[in-house]
Amino acid sequence: MKMNTTMNSNLNPVFPSILSTNFFNLEAKLNDFEKNNIDFIHLDVMDGHFVGNLSFGPAAAAAIKSTFNFKVDAHLMVSNPAKMIPKFIQAGSDWVSFHMEVVDKGKVNETIALIKNQSCQAGLVLNPDSPVETVFPFLEDVDFILLMSVFPGYGGQKFIPGTVEKVAALKQQIREQGTQCLIQVDGGINTSNIGSLKKAGADLFVIGTFLYNSDDIAATINMIQDKIKGV
Repeated sequence: MKMNTTMNSNLNPVFPSILSTNFFNLEAKLNDFEKNNIDFIHLDVMDGHFVGNLSFGPAAAAAIKSTFNFKVDAHLMVSNPAKMIPKFIQAGSDWVSFHMEVVDKGKVNETIALIKNQSCQAGLVLNPDSPVETVFPFLEDVDFILLMSVFPGYGGQKFIPGTVEKVAALKQQIREQGTQCLIQVDGGINTSNIGSLKKAGADLFVIGTFLYNSDDIAATINMIQDKIKGV
């Protein structure tokens, strides 16, 4: 299986999630993100089964790709990722991740291969109550691990502080295995906790409510990036 690859050093580590947006104002927000050098839009895909809410289908990924130059990071909160992965890749998704909680351990590599065989970046996702050790056997096979810092299903939740220790444990294991696997974190992230996540070893930050509640996207992104840099 194709090994994971090092993140482009120029990649913007801020991944806006559009789950929290007012959809009547989505195009304006996406224009703001484009002006502020955002590379990826994070798509929270909910099926009403694995999580209680419904959100986006493949058409959302296709619509973003048809109008903007963003790459799309599709986070599949679905009970049957093997069924949905091809649909989101066909719609133009560049990165696709799925939850460890819904796939038998013996079929994880098979599901990863569905993504990587289409030249997409593959990720595994862990809920806050899933042991971080669950992903250790797959760190050489995936490009990133997404650690949820809230329970999936809806936006606006408060950050779970224990995520910082989880990031640190995962980073240590990545170093011990000598892989290039990236750590992405999603849920309740803002300028009060992003610095500690970065220090613990997180590479990428999915941010929804904190960005969309901002009256000045540019200033907020600058503040976030300063915190990531330790300024």
